[in-house]
Amino acid sequence: MQTAAGKSSAAAAAAAGKEEDYATLRELYRPHIESFDYFLDEGLDKMLLSIRPMEITDPSSNATLRMSLEKGHVLPPMKDGRLEQPLYPQECRQGRISYSGEFKVEAVFQFNDGAPIRQTFNFGHLPIMLMSKLCHLRGADPRKLIYHGEEATEMGGYFISGGLERLIRILILQKRNYPMGMVRGAFIKRGAGYTDKAVVMRCVHHDQSSVTVKLYYLQNGSARLGFWFAGREILLPVGIVLKALIDTSDREIFASLTCCYSDKRERGKGVVSTQLIGERTQIILDEVRALSLFTRTQCLVHIGKYFRSAMEGFEKDDYETVAEAVIKDYILVHLQNDNHAKFNLLIFMLQKLYALVDQTTSPDNPDALQFQEALLPGHLITVFLKDRIQDWLQKSKRLIMEEITKNKSFQLNNSLEIRKFLSKYTTSVGRAIETLIKVGRANSQSMLDLPQREGMTIQAERLNFHRYISHFRSVHRGSSFAKMRTTTVRKLLPESWGFLCPVHTPDGEPCGLLNHMTSICRISSCYNSEGAIKDFQKIKDKLLVELVRGGMIPLLPKMEHTGPPEILHVHLDGCIVGSIASAKIEEVVNYLRRLKLLAHPATPEDLEVGYVPLSLGGAYPGLYLFTSPARFVRPVKNLVSLPDGEPRIELIGPFEQAFMEIRCPDGGDGGRKKEFPATHEEIHPTAILSVVANLTPWSDHNQSPRNMYQCQMAKQTMGFCGQALKYRTDVKAFHLQTPQSPIVRTATYKKYHMDEFPSGTNAIVAVLSYTGYDMEDAMILNKSAVDRGMFRGDIFQTECIDLSAKRTENVPEIFAKSPLSRDTNNVIDSDGLPRVGETVVPYEQYYSIYNTLTGAIRPVRLKGTEPAVIDYVALNGTNSKGSLQKVNIRLRRKRNPIIGDKFSSRHGQKGVCSQLWPDIDMPFSANTGMRPDLIINPHAFPSRMTIAMLIESIAAKALCFITLWQL
Repeated sequence: MQTAAGKSSAAAAAAAGKEEDYATLRELYRPHIESFDYFLDEGLDKMLLSIRPMEITDPSSNATLRMSLEKGHVLPPMKDGRLEQPLYPQECRQGRISYSGEFKVEAVFQFNDGAPIRQTFNFGHLPIMLMSKLCHLRGADPRKLIYHGEEATEMGGYFISGGLERLIRILILQKRNYPMGMVRGAFIKRGAGYTDKAVVMRCVHHDQSSVTVKLYYLQNGSARLGFWFAGREILLPVGIVLKALIDTSDREIFASLTCCYSDKRERGKGVVSTQLIGERTQIILDEVRALSLFTRTQCLVHIGKYFRSAMEGFEKDDYETVAEAVIKDYILVHLQNDNHAKFNLLIFMLQKLYALVDQTTSPDNPDALQFQEALLPGHLITVFLKDRIQDWLQKSKRLIMEEITKNKSFQLNNSLEIRKFLSKYTTSVGRAIETLIKVGRANSQSMLDLPQREGMTIQAERLNFHRYISHFRSVHRGSSFAKMRTTTVRKLLPESWGFLCPVHTPDGEPCGLLNHMTSICRISSCYNSEGAIKDFQKIKDKLLVELVRGGMIPLLPKMEHTGPPEILHVHLDGCIVGSIASAKIEEVVNYLRRLKLLAHPATPEDLEVGYVPLSLGGAYPGLYLFTSPARFVRPVKNLVSLPDGEPRIELIGPFEQAFMEIRCPDGGDGGRKKEFPATHEEIHPTAILSVVANLTPWSDHNQSPRNMYQCQMAKQTMGFCGQALKYRTDVKAFHLQTPQSPIVRTATYKKYHMDEFPSGTNAIVAVLSYTGYDMEDAMILNKSAVDRGMFRGDIFQTECIDLSAKRTENVPEIFAKSPLSRDTNNVIDSDGLPRVGETVVPYEQYYSIYNTLTGAIRPVRLKGTEPAVIDYVALNGTNSKGSLQKVNIRLRRKRNPIIGDKFSSRHGQKGVCSQLWPDIDMPFSANTGMRPDLIINPHAFPSRMTIAMLIESIAAKALCFITLWQL
């Protein structure tokens, strides 16, 4: 007999084991939660510090007020702002309110040169992601989750806005800090003399905001540097920018640009430059000389003249200061204040542009995953919040300046008056973020350097577990591409292998635009494997030491080098840090991979070692290293022998995968030649499929379109939507009464706990032509099996009634039933609300409203044509007098199979019920007398080629016989 202590320890061990089992499931939601955690930990403060301080000058007294933002504070969700009572997600769903915490920012004021004064401003409420660091359910075990009305497998990753679960979808963006050579017809429209070729680079600041710069090629051989400023594109001659970055001479610029060309080389492998580069460089320098610009100061003054009138806050600064601010905030912003690094990178971009024009290198494909990354929820909130706070500062400054003009007695050192003006628009910042979550629209005057402003969020529907889990694994190319007539953005490219599922994409308009990550694909984050925030600067410093040890020559300012094919440049997160001899670079690449396998502190586990080898007219060669977040990574086996002799798991990215030799473990070597032996191996053949695609047994025996259809139909199935159904308040939910675990299943079912949310039923299927009612994908159902409960379900509809929001002419209404009423209706109780368990027919009264002014009772009748059962009634609080004004009423409607209903197997074989036949009219087995549950036509198989469905049927039947024999 077990003691109480033994029982408690066993229960604790079981809970710990269950928590450990959910680790694989938690991995699917991690990108969403970790990005929001980083926003709370470090991203918010970095963003506030990057906002330029606001300065206000009184023209009459020349007094100056300077305000800067220092630190942000986001509090956990609390009830009505009370710190002692936590607000839980279930209460937000019931009350149709948002799960958000108070958002405050510390501001520092300084009048003239006086002492700084700190004040805190309340910016309203900020939505809190479930299971993030500020969520009250963070770290809760399954027992505590169930106690608070959640699923035992609740993983979070979404927001609750107005009682609805909203999810920020992951969007595809251009890879950060990498110069891409592009050929686009739209570039010609920039102006006269422009061509269709440019080098485009999306530069990301450390606060996740980005500025995209484009280096356009002109017909005369020159180039223009373009970036967006104040809603329009600014185009600057590249020669002026080069001379404005550092103190340099024309000879140094000429030598830096032409160092990659030599008269001794003919066109061959790795040669990227031609003799035309010298003439083009001379044209660039002549353009600057024609404007009488010879020194760095003159170039800065030239830039400052154009920008000072448009740069807010720089009206009284000299031209040089304005130009320095433009260079810092708009030109290669990821390099911050390192102008020498910006100079070297701009030289490299020019060399790559001329190689693209001369066709010595191929253009980069912006639609390939090799040059893409993800926009994570936390990063989107950071970027949009920065834009809204900057807008708040501009509006507040405008108000104060208007007051100074109108009121001559107004003093800038009057902190109370200043605070009054600053507090006027503070709550609009929090409302803007809530609107982003609720509607999915990022309202902003600037473009935010994002591909779209609408469609940022979707509802995290729980129609079934397949659909719910797919929301968190989906990545969208962008809504703007859906209207394009070209199909290039929708193509399945080989660069997506192992990262995006080839079959899990919808058919129709979003085909190829809405993709899903594979089951093993991850997204790099700002946290390491121990959960600590990565110090990217330390990582870069350590990595530089190892690169030098491996043979890299550091790139010093103004140092002239040769170029490909003799040496290749080394890029570290978009910064040229040195060069390596092309004969030695493979040794350095292998050295870095060995350090990754040994978990060396200088090489993070998700380091991307993108070695682009020398080629004839291929990609521009070099060694590109990436440590930044938001990159797609996946695990593979590294076959390089280590001291223990066993292959290790290595995380690789799509950029480096295109130039690696990876073999599949399911036989064959893919036609690989002996000169290119495999260095890596796939972990499992199913690693290329998403979670939902992996649920199809023997999918490699099916035609590809059938697997695509199955991924979509699995997400439309009426299943077991949740175990916490009694606490759910979804507007509409579907629930299968008798769900079953499939007899034949893949390992994915157990790995991701799919049996806790089953979404189907095992059925006895007869494949034969019978009476003609099974033609054209029609099927005959056994009416007796349906009567026994097969395929029966319920539809739950929750109605939230808030009388306080519907009041007219300030006349409060409450739920009540008149004591003088002679109504014999048993549905409505004495409090005016329906009784739980009562059946309501269409147009029957099911609750009543009492007008406190006139005393009139207004009954409300059930709409629709089907009867419903009152499933539950939940109260959402009372008014100040204790009267009921807000309730949730959930109706349950039975949904039995009828003619016209759609059914599907797990192999995309969909059909419609054409007849419900009684048991006596169905065919039967001569040996056992067994009757089928449904009949399908054998003509469904030859043209669809779903061989896996036949294999599953044979395996399931054999398993049933084996199980019966064992019993």
